Amino acid sequence: MSLRLLIDGYNVIAPVAGPGRSPDPNWLHHERQRLLRRLCDHLPEPVRSRTCVVFDANSSPSNRDSEYTVRGLDVRFAVDHDEADDLIEELIRAHSAPKQLAVVSSDHRLQDAARRRGATAFDAEAWLDDLLDGHAPLAISAKLKSERAGQGRGGQGDSPSSGKPKGNMSEKEIEQWLREFGFDD
Repeated sequence: MSLRLLIDGYNVIAPVAGPGRSPDPNWLHHERQRLLRRLCDHLPEPVRSRTCVVFDANSSPSNRDSEYTVRGLDVRFAVDHDEADDLIEELIRAHSAPKQLAVVSSDHRLQDAARRRGATAFDAEAWLDDLLDGHAPLAISAKLKSERAGQGRGGQGDSPSSGKPKGNMSEKEIEQWLREFGFDD
């Protein structure tokens, strides 16, 4: 099994309530759980089972392992790294087929690292909005849609990092491409 979707967890949820401003001492844990529920509810199982969400380690619950699975979704805390970005970059560098990888983060450092390896980078906020609307793009489907619409290399239109789907493909075509690239096992 090869990782297909790599998500910068705190970047996607963009926690804004500081501990001093929130009456609930577990507010960050609740935000993490909310994101994981959303991902599990909106990502199809074949995608979910090839998805990894990375969080900074200083927020890892003490009663949890630094790595666990929720409904097929791989969840990691960057315990051996200064920050989650370091672990995400390591995972991007180590990926055996980075052109089949999508990285979800608004962090330019991670977007650049993804693009250097040929992976697709998506802006976190736009990607999450699309996910909740039922059409979050993945690396493979976004590239295929873009090429099919005649907007491949050098074309105009939304960039893959905008989080907007490219082209028009039927559900059947999308399912065929997902099978072709290993999302159906």
